[in-house]
Amino acid sequence: MRFIKHWILFIALFYSAMAAAVDKNPTDLGTAEADARFWDLLAELRCVVCQNQSLADSNASLAQDLRDEVKELFVSGKSDEEIKAFLVKRYGDFVLYRPAMEEKTYPLWIGPYVLLILALLALMYFLRRHGQETRTSGSRLSEDEQKRLDALLADDDKK
Repeated sequence: MRFIKHWILFIALFYSAMAAAVDKNPTDLGTAEADARFWDLLAELRCVVCQNQSLADSNASLAQDLRDEVKELFVSGKSDEEIKAFLVKRYGDFVLYRPAMEEKTYPLWIGPYVLLILALLALMYFLRRHGQETRTSGSRLSEDEQKRLDALLADDDKK
């Protein structure tokens, strides 16, 4: 029982620390709709330091600077697309979780599918190869083994 209490306390402290790490309450955007639009926009932008976190989730100091910069652009009346274009110009297409489908971003869109197909082909190759080795190595007997097997089967038939 004591262990469970400690475990619950640990989980509560862990999640409260994560919640406090990022201030998700911009107070000077005016309305709840503006706040929601701002955080939705940050969720679509990748932290260039963390790489697997959005600007909304990242605790990196650069992410905080970018959140402040996005907030300034947001308050100045820029649209979401204008803010994204500004960040892409500055940091490249990598800053977007869903970059535009263009010739230069084809590897980002097609690459995962190509890797998946290659992995499946490699898996099929290794499974077939392993299956053939198992069948061929297990099915052939030496002459001595064949004679012993025949003798055992003949003895079994006599009984």
